[in-house]
This record gives sequence, C-alpha cells and structure tokens, in this order.
Amino acid sequence: MRVVLTQLAATAHLNLMVPLGWALKAAGHEVVVAGQPDIMPAVERTGLTGVAVGEEARYAERIAALPPEGTIYGSGYDITETRPEVLTYEYVRDCLAAFASPLALDINTDATVFDDLVAFCRVWRPDLVIWDSMTFTGPVAAAASGAAHVRTTIGRDHWGRLRELFLRLRADRPEAAGEDPVRDWLTAKLEKYGCAYDDDLVLGQTTIDWMPSWLRIPAQYDYLPVRYVAYNGPGDVPGWALSPEPGRPRVCVTLGLSFNEVWEGRAELGYADLFDAVADLDVEVVALLGGATVPDGITVPGNIRIPGYVPLDPLLKSCSAIVHHAGTGTTLTALLNGVPQLIVPHALHDERQVADAVDAYGAGVHLPPEKLSADTLRAALQRILSDSAFAERADRARQEMRETPTPHALVRDLEAHVARHQEAARLAGAA
Repeated sequence: MRVVLTQLAATAHLNLMVPLGWALKAAGHEVVVAGQPDIMPAVERTGLTGVAVGEEARYAERIAALPPEGTIYGSGYDITETRPEVLTYEYVRDCLAAFASPLALDINTDATVFDDLVAFCRVWRPDLVIWDSMTFTGPVAAAASGAAHVRTTIGRDHWGRLRELFLRLRADRPEAAGEDPVRDWLTAKLEKYGCAYDDDLVLGQTTIDWMPSWLRIPAQYDYLPVRYVAYNGPGDVPGWALSPEPGRPRVCVTLGLSFNEVWEGRAELGYADLFDAVADLDVEVVALLGGATVPDGITVPGNIRIPGYVPLDPLLKSCSAIVHHAGTGTTLTALLNGVPQLIVPHALHDERQVADAVDAYGAGVHLPPEKLSADTLRAALQRILSDSAFAERADRARQEMRETPTPHALVRDLEAHVARHQEAARLAGAA
C-alpha cells in the first residue's frame, strides 16, 4: 500500500514518526513523508522519501514576531486544564474553538500546505495517511483523496480528552445541540475541496499512541498502543559516549530539539543554575545544548562536557540520570533506557503534568521552575543518584515499554484497517 506520513514541521515531531515509516518500508509498503520545505533536510536524513508541501513554516521567526495575545498562550485557554471547576461546557467549547483557529492550529499549517497536500494525494492516491495530532492537513487530504487515515499522538492526548468531554457535556444541553467549533473549522477547510465533514476527521479513524500506559490519558476513544522506538536523528557516537569514567556517574542534560529550533533558546533551566549546581559534585555532566553558546562571563566547570550534538538514545545507555524539560521524545527515550529523570518542565504543553506523573511513578523527580536554584537542582540530583529506588522504578518502566507491540507489529493492524476502509468504500459505492 501507499502511505503518507505528515506532521508539524518540527524535528521533534518528525522523529516520532520515523520508526513507523521504517517499519512500513521494511514490510514492503511505499512511504512518503509530506512536510513543509524547512523540514525537508531533516526528512532526507531519515532515509525516507520526502515531498515538500506549502510554504516554509518558519516557526521560530513567526512565533517571536507575534504578541502573546496572537497565540494560544495568551488566549486565556489551556487545553491541558484538568480542574473540574474550570471545565464547564462554555470553557471546553471555547478552548477547542481557540485551538481550532489562527491562534494555534492555523499557525501550524497555512492554506498553502492544505492545497499542496490535497493536490499531491489526489495524484499519488495513497491508501493511508498518518498524521500527527497537530496537523489537520492529514485528515483533510485523506478525505479529498479517499484514503484511510490514522492519527498519532505527539504526547498525552489532551485534544482527544477535551473533545470527548465537549461531546459529553453538550449531550446534557439540548439547547447546544448544534454547537461544534471544531466541526465548523474543519468544514470550512473541507468545503474548499468538495468534501463533507465527518466526525472521524477530528480524532482520526483510530489513533496510534506512543505513551506507556501509566502516562496515557484515560479515554473511551479507539487507540493503538505501540512501543516508542527512539530516533534522535543521524550522528556519530564518539568513543567517550559509550561508557562513563569508572566510579563516576554520568548525567545527561538536554533541553530538547525544539529548544533552539522553535523557541530560540528560551527555557526554564539556565546555564548559571546548572553550572553552579554540579561544579562541586563528583559526576560527569554531558550537556547537549545544541548550537547554543555559553554566555559571556560564565565559566564552564571542569566536570561538564559540552560536545554539541550526540544522539540521545545511545548516550543514555551510559548515564545514571538525565536532567531535562519533559519533552515527549526526551521523556520516552529516558524511560526506554531505564534512566532516572530530573525534570524542570518547560511551560509549553503539559510538561508539568508529565513531570508529576514521572515523579509519582517513582522514576524521577519533578523540580518546578519556580523552585529552581543551584541548591535545589543539586539536592534533587544527589537524591536521584543516591537512592537506588529511582533506578529500580525506571527499569520497571523500561520493561513495560518493551512489552508493548513494536511498530513492526503495528503494520499488520494498519494493513487490516486499510482493508476495512477500502471494503466499506466499495460497498458504499455499490449501494
């Protein structure tokens, strides 16, 4: 079968998709990764075939130019909100409306991306479109070309949670029966291509979920659990990365791919706190700070190595702990390697909730940004390194992930899904 993978034009989102693309290719299927031109160099490095659609995303430039009220972060709505007293029908309805608007989803993919992906799919005729949950060009292009389509999570599925809650709350309000801001937003996209709205365009015909069971948000919707497979991009693994210095624990520090790519180096964890926290500890710190430079006037302690880019997955195999921001790829790669985590969450999505969950599971410590200092960072790191319970719980999380079906096994489910979709379309055409 022919498969299109499409996702937000950010490397972290692409990397979640890559192992599934490889699994589909290895099973004999044709795979194309469709994305905006500025993600194509990263696509080429995956070894998969890419096709550019729409104009460049230029996320960092565009987000930096917008005033707070011009983005979802200044809207007053939070899709990760969980407090029952806040989640009234009106709040949930208006929160979904704020996301399905130029404040959020329309920033991700503009009209040129919809036009080009629809045009490509109508020519190439894919059997299946797999789209990440922030990229609605996928289901629209699937509807326009008759393909089956499957959504993937990019973290914990708050969009699905709020959608379910909205429908449940609306069912108790007969006067609100006709209200649906997401339907209205999608209908406007679909009508341009002569397509009708269908409820499965909001959450996919099914959803692939990379999250382990204890990190997943409970929902009634149909999910396909799959083992997260770490892909951090190509790169050489230097010899020193294979093992730590004897008797000296190694600690990895990373702020994630999007730290520089999308958010221009803005993060909760700063150089000064990090360097002051570890300078007098008997540890080796490997700081994967990407292309960022150390600010003038700050001295790098002798026990800190700043090597530039090193693939995270092989490096973590030699680490006793990781300090990070709670990004999906980083969190799951740490869990996959059984490495205890010290999380200083970035305020982007539900990083605080992820940090709370890892802390509650016992696989790490959540250090809230408002409590961050060199002293609190040092104390939390010493706690993780000295208490073997963290490593034991992290290893338990690793074992659970290894028991989850692999992308290779998922391919059979996707083949069956496409066969059902095609049979339903045939019967509908014959009726």
